[in-house]
Amino acid sequence: MKKIFLTSILSLICQYFANAHTCANEIVKCPIDGKEVTFCVTMSMTTFGSFKDFQKQGAIGSHYEELINNCPKCRFSGYINDFKVEFNEAEKNKIKEYLTKFDNVIIDDAKQCLIAAEIKELQKKTKKEIAFCYVTGSYLLRENDDEVVFRKELQSKAKENLISAIENNEYEDKTVVANINYLIGEMARRIGSFDEAVKYYDLAINDKNKKDWVEKVAKQQKELAIQKDENNKI
Repeated sequence: MKKIFLTSILSLICQYFANAHTCANEIVKCPIDGKEVTFCVTMSMTTFGSFKDFQKQGAIGSHYEELINNCPKCRFSGYINDFKVEFNEAEKNKIKEYLTKFDNVIIDDAKQCLIAAEIKELQKKTKKEIAFCYVTGSYLLRENDDEVVFRKELQSKAKENLISAIENNEYEDKTVVANINYLIGEMARRIGSFDEAVKYYDLAINDKNKKDWVEKVAKQQKELAIQKDENNKI
């Protein structure tokens, strides 16, 4: 019996590590000052559903923390592909000038997302690209009760950019629009804009192109908005 028990435990441990998040280091150079920056690029992970704002759950390790990184010298931040872009001198100077406001600021993972988003704004990137930098930053503050104001700032900016992305017709797949309207509703609810949240949940619910899951989840979250519940832990 003891042998069977130990074998079962060993099997569970092996299964856990087999399913756990793994990543591989990739070194890139900062496109602003040439400083080497190491990304740990996700190689594998196992997800078990998601939170109501689409953040994946499961054996994902530091997946979200590793998506966006920054240069320790100049504070340039972005996804790994952003570090592979070549800028001309005018673009570099514009970004350098922007980054000076972070000279004496401690940069954590969430602030890296803020910087990445604002650099994309300087570059006139699509609103959907900008939005998901902000959304990622909000994920990293889900459990941080000391940074509620900053988390809501990120969610508010995510919401506004997602709204603009729809207005700009940035989503070619029309089935995605309901998903985005739902996410706008979630961002609004989480910052306490309950009437706005209900408006966007309804847009998702009434979208004829929506995917099957959208109506049920949007109705559930709409009830929270009606109850003025801004729970961010779900």
